[in-house]
Amino acid sequence: MRRFAITAAAAAVLTAGLQAPAWATAQDAPTDVSVGWTAERDIRLSWSDLGEANTVRVEYQNPHRIEVLKSVTAAEGNEVVLPAKLQAADRVRLLVTSGDDLTTAAPTEWFDTRRPAAPGLQDAELISRLIINVFWTKDPLADSTPGDALDLPYSPTVKAVVDLPGTATETITFDPRQTSASLPPQARPAAIRLISTNEWGETPDTRIVRVGTLGAGISVPASAVYSTRLGIKSTLDLFTSEGREERASGIPVELQARAKTTDAWKTYGRYAGNTTTAFDTGIASLGNREYRLWVPARKVVSGNVIALTPATSTSARSSKTLIKFVSKGFTPAHPARHAKVDVWAKIQPAATVRGSLQVLLKGKWNTVFPVQFTNGSMLTHANVGNDVGSFSYRIALPAVTVNGLTLSPTTSSAFPITIG
Repeated sequence: MRRFAITAAAAAVLTAGLQAPAWATAQDAPTDVSVGWTAERDIRLSWSDLGEANTVRVEYQNPHRIEVLKSVTAAEGNEVVLPAKLQAADRVRLLVTSGDDLTTAAPTEWFDTRRPAAPGLQDAELISRLIINVFWTKDPLADSTPGDALDLPYSPTVKAVVDLPGTATETITFDPRQTSASLPPQARPAAIRLISTNEWGETPDTRIVRVGTLGAGISVPASAVYSTRLGIKSTLDLFTSEGREERASGIPVELQARAKTTDAWKTYGRYAGNTTTAFDTGIASLGNREYRLWVPARKVVSGNVIALTPATSTSARSSKTLIKFVSKGFTPAHPARHAKVDVWAKIQPAATVRGSLQVLLKGKWNTVFPVQFTNGSMLTHANVGNDVGSFSYRIALPAVTVNGLTLSPTTSSAFPITIG
């Protein structure tokens, strides 16, 4: 018994004086570290080890820093999927360690996480059927780690995000090789922003395209006398953002007219309109016509905004033109009974037309005799009767056509003769 005890004690002393070899405590670094993309554009990181727990870190080169991304238990295996939410940097890599021991760090190759440059919106235009053409430039992205495992072909791409009325949006993604595109018609008012996107994120352009509405209204007098100004008033309402009317002036508008509904519209006046007050768009009344206000398609570039509105017009409004009686009367205006008098009148336009002289008797207009206008002038000789007193006369003219435009039947104001 004593002998055994001595031996055991000696063994304990000897054992206590020994140091454990390095291989007995050190953990091996993971091997076969591989990084790539999932189909959903998340980062897949895998490695091989002896079944230890692991820690996944990210290392940024400039400025240098290391951050923990995920702790992985032994039971979770040797693969993790990470969202592509790394900070933008020129040189980045992932580190896998056994447990939390950085001395065992096994790195991926360096890769970059730079976001794309914003697309350079150059121009936008509205074409037929409200199709929107947009044009942009793409600045190349300097690649500090060309050909790394996380580079993707045809990156970055450009997409258009369209904010529609209400809360609706539409996203249209273009071929990465495009620098122009045609967007289908959109509900208006709409705001269009171009965004460059790659595997690491997206960068919006600071410029924006707004496609708005420009409404027009017109007020046309029912009739006017030949050659006088037809007092047409027009209004405009401009919306490039939902619920907010724009204050604008100097908007080109055109007054168009036609003689009948089967005729083509022609422009007879050009004006500068505004959205704050009704403005004058009148012209001379030269015959019966239909009128409308035509507003050409509009494009305004101001700061970072390209504002587009399609052409629009009002519905047709009709107005009649009446023959203008320049002068009329009797000579002499105060004849004796049975005297000879001259009846005379001048009209515009200087038309040749046959009308009638009418007299007011007992509250009713009665035709006295026909009168003939030649080149706008009429002179007729007559005899007054036996009745004495003041009498009212007028001249009635039928419709007349001058230069392809019809003037409506017109009756002059009353003019007197006093017989005594």
